[in-house]
Amino acid sequence: MVVPEDLSIGDVSERTGLSVDTLRFYEREGLLPRAPRSASGRRNFTADDIEWISVCQRLRASGMPIPDIAKYAELVRNGPGNEPQRLEILQRHEVTVRAEMATLHKALDLIELKVDAYARAMQEGNADQLFVRSSDDDAALAPRDGSRGENC
Repeated sequence: MVVPEDLSIGDVSERTGLSVDTLRFYEREGLLPRAPRSASGRRNFTADDIEWISVCQRLRASGMPIPDIAKYAELVRNGPGNEPQRLEILQRHEVTVRAEMATLHKALDLIELKVDAYARAMQEGNADQLFVRSSDDDAALAPRDGSRGENC
């Protein structure tokens, strides 16, 4: 897709899916360079800005804090010579993301186990037995007083 130069903030909002307020926030926080303004005071963005916003969106979606993205953005804008600092920011965040992914994988393993247990019990017609049937269902959560408790 060819993106014309001199895009308004509304155009950028439409193309990136970010609100105008979010784009202004990104600009204030240093994630985006200050966009040059036209004679009428309108911000003028470029295709390069759209690409950079995409990078920021992905970093933000990965959980990178705004100050870290801003520092990374500042280093990029400063040009060559600071690659070790950029690398350090990215490596530090990579460790965090990998740890979060490991936690999510463990959570997904549990969810898959529960989905299988419920699907199997429903197919067998004994879903009401999930609290008492076996160790691969919700037996560990069953009330100890013999009452049925709440289903998960």
